[in-house]
Amino acid sequence: MIETARVKQVYWKDEIGGKIEELEVEAYRYGYTVGPHGEWQMLIAKEDKEVEENRLTDIKIEDVKVPEKAIILPCYTMRHALGIVSALTKGGKPKMVEEQRIFDTAIFHPIRSGYVRKGELLGVVNIFYATIERRLTTSVVERWLRERYRY
Repeated sequence: MIETARVKQVYWKDEIGGKIEELEVEAYRYGYTVGPHGEWQMLIAKEDKEVEENRLTDIKIEDVKVPEKAIILPCYTMRHALGIVSALTKGGKPKMVEEQRIFDTAIFHPIRSGYVRKGELLGVVNIFYATIERRLTTSVVERWLRERYRY
């Protein structure tokens, strides 16, 4: 039996902080393999912004293009002195991993108050190319775990 769930994705229709919409979709669990090659992309501020300690804020960034069939992971060793990037986003309907995605906004978590200036490096992300293998079912996962940990 394939495990699925009906989920509602809640997103900003046009811009961050704008109109909120919902999209109900059928979600599946998929396995994937990450290839040995990837790339780093810099998260560069596209605007000046005052930030307040422990208050999440959205900061416009230069576009980050994530190719189709790629996953994105944070690189926590490179960050801005005032905080870390918690997430990347862009207004509009969510896209699947099989499609190219473009992010233009960083959700920034300041650990100190201050000013982020246009052109400053907020962080770096790792982009890895992935191959989607198949939908994972409970029986497949259980069988894999039994084989992997039988010794």
